[in-house]
Amino acid sequence: MARCLVLLNPRAGTLKDLSEAAAPQGPAKRVEQAFAAAGKAVDVRMAPPRDLGSVLDDLGRTDSHDEIIVGGGDGSLSRSLSKLLATKRTFGVLPFGTMNLLARDLGVPQEMGEAISALARSEPRRIDLAAINGRPFHSISGMGFFAQMARAREAARGLKGFGRYAGFSFAALRAFLRSGRSRYELVIDGAPIKVDATAVLVTNNAFADAGWRRPRLDLGEIEVIVAHAGTLRQRLKLGVDVVLGGWRENPLIESFRAKKAVVEKIRRRRVWVATDGELTRETFPITYETLPGAATMLTPIEPAGMVSRAPVDDERAAGREESAGG
Repeated sequence: MARCLVLLNPRAGTLKDLSEAAAPQGPAKRVEQAFAAAGKAVDVRMAPPRDLGSVLDDLGRTDSHDEIIVGGGDGSLSRSLSKLLATKRTFGVLPFGTMNLLARDLGVPQEMGEAISALARSEPRRIDLAAINGRPFHSISGMGFFAQMARAREAARGLKGFGRYAGFSFAALRAFLRSGRSRYELVIDGAPIKVDATAVLVTNNAFADAGWRRPRLDLGEIEVIVAHAGTLRQRLKLGVDVVLGGWRENPLIESFRAKKAVVEKIRRRRVWVATDGELTRETFPITYETLPGAATMLTPIEPAGMVSRAPVDDERAAGREESAGG
């Protein structure tokens, strides 16, 4: 039986709530017992974001675990992707964040008990990642309005209860109004295009037409989504369509599927970029590319929703890596 290590981010929102509910037993013990009840023996460690890198470095050198599950949000997993890949282990995600985009697309349930039960009966499957300037990410990376929203979330992070939601709503509205017209030069698989846009979003594989779910994670492509600049009324309509799921039909939206895309912002040297919910300051030009079959992840045998069903195939994966390497 595979030896599995579960690394929990104590700063993740769901885990904070669990810490209070699990006292005095502690959340790590609760998670361990829940896995045991589902038939999977695991070792559980608390790993704050500042320590996660060193823990994974040690795993790569000396640890004998075969699988690693990260308990946290999209950002927790994204920050550790490079080191997780370096361990050459199969890894998974226990969704303790807000959006949990990758967990949803892998078919991992959002409720903790159901998620643990599903991960206890999972199998390894190879999925794509994408990269921004050589750094891997698993779901989305965006600038313009998307980055402003991430900054709004950071501004409201320290608030509690209703104050958190009120603070975020106010900050999000201000971000929406501040996200005006910017001129970008895009090079999509070698083809240049100039756009006036309020936002540019790059995704690892494409979202479905009706919402923010990816039905496949193994197509070996990225999608570049451009929200063209419009009037305030048009942008408000786009905001409503984003919430309700009809954004692809909005006339301000244009999208391109590609293997590689380069983004340049005219008359600007640096820009804020939100990648899997984490905000960074990037220098232009920004290069995005697909990393086909880069990760082997634990996927529920009976996923809660659509998921790529590509099985682990070492021969095919090796061919993809050679192709990706040029």
